[in-house]
Amino acid sequence: MECAEAVAKPVGAWWLRVLTHSSRRWNTPVCGDRHDAVTWTFEPRPRAVSAAREISAALLLEWEMEYLSGDVAVVVSELVTNAVRHGGPLVLTRQDEPGIQLSLMRSGSEFICAVRDGGDHLPRRREADPTMEGGRGLALVSAFAREWGVIPTPSGGKFVWAQFV
Repeated sequence: MECAEAVAKPVGAWWLRVLTHSSRRWNTPVCGDRHDAVTWTFEPRPRAVSAAREISAALLLEWEMEYLSGDVAVVVSELVTNAVRHGGPLVLTRQDEPGIQLSLMRSGSEFICAVRDGGDHLPRRREADPTMEGGRGLALVSAFAREWGVIPTPSGGKFVWAQFV
């Protein structure tokens, strides 16, 4: 099943502005009256998955949102795994090192995680084959997140985001 409805940009979402304005920063917190956001850059390697999960859990604890930890851990694992396996790396640092990004944002009780990679291929949810080990990632994201979607970036690549409340 294609995720055409998930590709639409949520009009008026506060976090879209945060993503598009902080997307090239490395480990930079963005704080304000209404929201907090932090972005990390990882090498596109399998070990990024566990690091992203640990960072998410620590930040949820710091933000007193640890009640979301289990759901966020599943979704962050799936989104980072997809970026490592299927997305192209971005050139993000001054040393032109390729990477993928994880952005974690909150506003009140709303929590957003977004993973950015350099691949232009948009993810699509598919029916899982019971004989295959993979293919269930976006079904899990749909099950654990309130909403999710994809935002293609003009310079190439995309953000895949998930919202929790």
